[in-house]
Amino acid sequence: MTARPDVSVLIVNWNTRDQVLRCLDSIPGGVNDGLAYELIVVDNGSIDGSAEALAGRPGVKLLRNAENRGYAAAVNQAYRCSGGELVLLLNADVELPRGALSGLARFLRSHPQAAGVGPLYLNPDGSLQPFHFALPTLGMLVASNMSVLGRLPPLARRLRDYRIDEDGIHEPRPVPQPSASCLLLRRSALPGRRVFDERFPIFFNDVMLARSLAEQGRQLWVTSDVTVIHDGHASTRQLGRSEFGQQYLGSVVRMLADTGPAYRVWLFRALAFPYELARYAARRPRSIPPRALWSALGGDVGALPSRGPAAPGPAGAAETQAG
Repeated sequence: MTARPDVSVLIVNWNTRDQVLRCLDSIPGGVNDGLAYELIVVDNGSIDGSAEALAGRPGVKLLRNAENRGYAAAVNQAYRCSGGELVLLLNADVELPRGALSGLARFLRSHPQAAGVGPLYLNPDGSLQPFHFALPTLGMLVASNMSVLGRLPPLARRLRDYRIDEDGIHEPRPVPQPSASCLLLRRSALPGRRVFDERFPIFFNDVMLARSLAEQGRQLWVTSDVTVIHDGHASTRQLGRSEFGQQYLGSVVRMLADTGPAYRVWLFRALAFPYELARYAARRPRSIPPRALWSALGGDVGALPSRGPAAPGPAGAAETQAG
């Protein structure tokens, strides 16, 4: 590693010990040139032995939080400790094939107009994973969250337009919202001392970043020359039914309130409230109890999930440098 890295790799871990270790194992092979990088991992109060395993990894700067501070806050925490000209947001459930990181860095250096670039994603079985999108619209949000309404032709079209056809990406192209699971960004394009808006702790922080960059006239790209392996949603699938639903719907309402006229919020609430009550009555997966639903539709994302006792150390973050 170097005191002045080319790339700062930022990883957030929450109870994904096996995945984050595989992710870290893959990073050296992701560099096939002289690219210098630093590794910064934030452990968000895991209880599965993640922090202890990470503390023994050479070359990893480990930030240990006593509790789950949320994904957005943890990324910002790592970012403030980083120094690279380029910043790689890397989920703990992603593995980099040979040369992947070098390939992304070469792309940005040869495309000075790009604020960031992401790869194509493969499932662990090698199939293509649809993981790049347009910016969400009210119609798309209704269609994706309310499947009965989503069958109506106008809303079904909104949903199709939202999902970028990965099979159609045969050469590099701008994409309004590339997945932030593996996204290489220019530090010069980022807003001050943060990457993400922390009002969106888990969901839609990447959407708000993409919107912010677009408003500045900056483009995010996807290159088909780089692929990564993604075992998706390793952390979010640990959320309980009420936790997931309130975090997600609360973030939708916050995003709608921030990005458009107030009528969109009220229309979404009017449609979502009876729909989600019916799902709860039918005991459907990921349905939300009425009290949590009411709070979420008011824009309250609820408390961040926590599992078991806090990690050792003082409240907040304790920094460990391994290697």
